[in-house]
Amino acid sequence: MTVQTRKKKPVFVAAGALIVVAALASGYCSWNTNLLGADSFCDGRLGSGDSLAALDSTGRLSQVYSQVDTQRAEFACTIERTSRFVGDDDQRVTLRTASEQGAFPFTTNVWKNPAARSYFKDGVTGAVSPGGGYVVLPKSCWDKGGSLQGSQVVRAGDGAVATVEATVEKGSVDPGGLARLLTRAARQVTGKADCGTPALSATPDLTAPSASRRTDARSVCGVQGFALPKEAVLVGRAEPDREQVNNVSAHTWACDLRMAGSAKAAVSFAATSDKSLVEAAQKDTDSFETLPGDKGVAAIDEAVLHCDGGDVHFAAHWNGTYEGALLDSVDHSATDYAKIKKATFHNFLDATADARSCPRVTLP
Repeated sequence: MTVQTRKKKPVFVAAGALIVVAALASGYCSWNTNLLGADSFCDGRLGSGDSLAALDSTGRLSQVYSQVDTQRAEFACTIERTSRFVGDDDQRVTLRTASEQGAFPFTTNVWKNPAARSYFKDGVTGAVSPGGGYVVLPKSCWDKGGSLQGSQVVRAGDGAVATVEATVEKGSVDPGGLARLLTRAARQVTGKADCGTPALSATPDLTAPSASRRTDARSVCGVQGFALPKEAVLVGRAEPDREQVNNVSAHTWACDLRMAGSAKAAVSFAATSDKSLVEAAQKDTDSFETLPGDKGVAAIDEAVLHCDGGDVHFAAHWNGTYEGALLDSVDHSATDYAKIKKATFHNFLDATADARSCPRVTLP
């Protein structure tokens, strides 16, 4: 081997090493960062900056699914953040337009644990959590927005509430980042539907829920004098244990009560003066009866009362296992089961009415 050959060999080795390092670096950037990634997703509905803030792990951000018509306000879009070899767990979230009925965040099984959410403080009706969130669009949008079902746009009709919603399908998200992502999407939707509001242009300011705490059975949810009726407490199956309360918002109060025992029971209570949700609740009138003396309307687990500061919506919502345990406790008597739920909600109304300058009522 000549001297010249011996000198060239280290050069070739070094060059090869640089190529390998460059390839690895390029692969790492492609798989684990958003370097040179897209600026937006779903025809501009979602910005990459807000998406990265919401999906706040390491990894590559990409669009998984999109259903968008540039001429329509409605859309559905799924984005995810994935990492190869290193980093956090994968994250995936779907945002879409939707139509809801009534005060949906407090009355449906889809939106669980209202006290665990962070609520928008000013100008925008909405809430977020690590598992998802929603923004209620301005009232002028309610008859213009709908959900996508296949190639069809479906509107829920009179009384429907138009929303933009986020569902976390894998991992969890940053609530503050999700709030920004939702408001950007809502601006895009309202812009196309010509029903925008300046409030959606502001950076979201959120309330934070409190930590979980032990429940005082005589002052459930921290409300003096609020106790569950004895029929609602099932020894060994469903007994008051721990609660989480969100009472920072100016318009929404919520409490999630976890029960100790084999039933794995839970019940949530909420009161809101948010005008959008109060109006939506009043339009969803199938279960309401008018209360005497023009005090409002009510059902066994929901009411809108005419209070001194304006109308307030109250609701209680039981999880399925608690409802099943209550039915078992009364030998599946629908009448007795309804009486327990009604008595529980009545106790809640009685204990919270004075603090909100609301009338005392007797449920129908």
